[in-house]
Amino acid sequence: MRFHKLAITTTCLTLLASCSSDLPPAAGSVTSATMAAGEALYQEGRSYEAAGNDKKAISRYKEVYKKYRYADSAPEAKFHEAELLYKQGKLVNSFDAYQELIENFQGSRHYQTAFDRQIKIAHQAADGIIKNNFLGLKSKIGPERVEKMMSKVRDNAPKAPSASAAQFAIGASWQESKIPDKAIGAYRQVSLNYPESKEAPEALYRVGELLMMKSEKGNQNLANLDSARNVFEDVILQYPNHKRAKDSRANIKMIRSQDITRSFEIGKFYESKKEYQSAKFYYNDVLKKAKKGSDLEKETRQRLANLGQ
Repeated sequence: MRFHKLAITTTCLTLLASCSSDLPPAAGSVTSATMAAGEALYQEGRSYEAAGNDKKAISRYKEVYKKYRYADSAPEAKFHEAELLYKQGKLVNSFDAYQELIENFQGSRHYQTAFDRQIKIAHQAADGIIKNNFLGLKSKIGPERVEKMMSKVRDNAPKAPSASAAQFAIGASWQESKIPDKAIGAYRQVSLNYPESKEAPEALYRVGELLMMKSEKGNQNLANLDSARNVFEDVILQYPNHKRAKDSRANIKMIRSQDITRSFEIGKFYESKKEYQSAKFYYNDVLKKAKKGSDLEKETRQRLANLGQ
């Protein structure tokens, strides 16, 4: 009986309100009837929620937001909708509801709670805690969806620490999905836009690592190695006291070793083709870089001697 009376009251007030949900109202046009209609519908949702009927409660809260967005009850309704979805484990839908509150009701007393909850959900999605459920088969949320969620978190508070963490998570999601170019692009944005953040040194270092990995494939291996070395040098220059500076030095040493080996193999190639001047050029490059007394240096000197140098 109580719900029946509330429904009748809501219907009557709706007829009196005659407002549009799609366009912002003109100044002073949010009437007392509109406010009362929104409040009545909101209270109906609260009654359903108290009775444990979450489905109908969510339906009423959505209706408040849709029909009476400019009523005082609208942000309360949107928050309770998001909270119920969160309680039900419908975290992606809950994320979207929190986003609507954040975008439309920045003065709401629930703004910070919605913001914090949204960050948590987005990182759960990135970490694979939240799963898609399609035809009974659960799978990790894809990097495209993770990027959309994290972009919302980043842009909601671009100066907050959560922004750099969200951008880093985008890169990590693409990296885990084995799409290095997108991961590199996302990580670069961390170091460019948030150079003072705690994520920046790791993000820049991962750019170098991914470039090294790419150097093992395709015909751009030399360019990728050179780019990786430049990135590691940037890590050392920008973050000399960070643990990744030490790792960067080790990787630069590894790249230099690969450079020497590469020059030696190219020299052997030209020698086999009887292009001796080219062979000498690369062997001499090896002597400039190789460790004195190493087996590689000795063999290179012997090959140059055989070529008359």
